[in-house]
Amino acid sequence: MNAATSIRAALLAVGLLAALLPSCRDGGGGQAAPSPEIRVLTDRTASHLQKLFDEYSKQTGVRVVANFVDEELLARLESRPAEADLIVVKEAHLLESAKRQGLLQPFSSKIVELNVPAAFRDPAAHYAVLSYRARVVYYSKDRVAPPDLSTYLGLADPKWKGRICLRSGFHDYNVGLFSQLATIHGLPRIETFLQGLRDNLARAPQGDDRDQMRAIAEGKCDLALANSYYMGIMLGREDQRAWAQATHVFFPDQAERGALLMRSCAALTRAGRHTKQATALLEFLTGDYAQRYFAEALLEYPVKAGVGIAPVNKALGREQGIENGAFKADHVSLTQAADLREKVIAALARLDFDRKGQK
Repeated sequence: MNAATSIRAALLAVGLLAALLPSCRDGGGGQAAPSPEIRVLTDRTASHLQKLFDEYSKQTGVRVVANFVDEELLARLESRPAEADLIVVKEAHLLESAKRQGLLQPFSSKIVELNVPAAFRDPAAHYAVLSYRARVVYYSKDRVAPPDLSTYLGLADPKWKGRICLRSGFHDYNVGLFSQLATIHGLPRIETFLQGLRDNLARAPQGDDRDQMRAIAEGKCDLALANSYYMGIMLGREDQRAWAQATHVFFPDQAERGALLMRSCAALTRAGRHTKQATALLEFLTGDYAQRYFAEALLEYPVKAGVGIAPVNKALGREQGIENGAFKADHVSLTQAADLREKVIAALARLDFDRKGQK
């Protein structure tokens, strides 16, 4: 081979290499490699979570595809187990049920363990709490004083007959509360409590949590059970501000075990396709940015130490002597509460809980 032939051969090799390089860069076929993607299934709303997912994508380049499901979330996951890499729920009992059905896989992350205290993690690492709300008593400023209130069980006292408003006893928030109370006090005592609570209702259970504060403002009742973050939500809405201004928040059982919590959680599914990426998203949701978002935008309580709560939440319970919103909380075992959930629902059915009073 002479010098000219050698040069031509070298140029040909360079040309072939140059032609191959784009395929190597973009995954072959001349098309760009697909961006990494995580799929999330959640019963929380887009208004609650989409901003967080967008921020995560901005920071990492990983696309988050979220399916927002109003109802039957577990049935959806069971029928389509490979659909999602991560599941986020507004009420923890769903993930306890999913764990028992084998729909979850444990996470392994030192970051999550550092961000989330042990009291807010499943002992077997199947899920972690992201944020929480307290299930509290809203009471009329004009007709009730803090010394009149004490514990959840005190709401069954006959002195409250015809003075309590409540959404359906079968709603997840109330079943979650009653199941935790049954874990603490035993099912027989809670069935007696439920009968007393039913007898004290001013009307048949109806509406959502905020409808109960509206009823207080309208003089239809004096007490209601609802989640803590609704005070801030109502104060921020002109059409609901009067409902908030007619009420104060009372955290029950402060001299006992503490107020009970509604916990929002996340878990890895058993799909296992993108475990590493799903774990990274879970770490983000328990990190500073997301925890501040839960506290400031959603008015929930963050689980990460050092992240402050919203100013409106710092004022809750002031009338009963709570300072800076630092109420005593009871971390009832979600596993134990889940064991009693169906029995609580059966007790509510036996009592015909939602049909007491007048429409």
